[in-house]
Amino acid sequence: MTIEAHRDTRETRHLSALDAAIEILTDARGDSYSPDQAFDELLDTSMRHQVDIGDLAEALADLAEGVDPPDGHRRAREVAGRAWASILH
Repeated sequence: MTIEAHRDTRETRHLSALDAAIEILTDARGDSYSPDQAFDELLDTSMRHQVDIGDLAEALADLAEGVDPPDGHRRAREVAGRAWASILH
């Protein structure tokens, strides 16, 4: 398979969403907040709420962009909203 055929896989979407979520958190938290700290925050939130980290990252990116989540991501969106809505606005 070509790279283009893999572009829309769940894993690829999650990797892209993780990059976006890390950037969102580092921007929201300020210059002294590192990408490693942002990843740790995502991982901790994922584990505490038992939500897949990739789904959570997608939900955070959707929340930051004001996009409604897909049906399967409602729980992740709720967790992302509780955790980060206040720092996004």
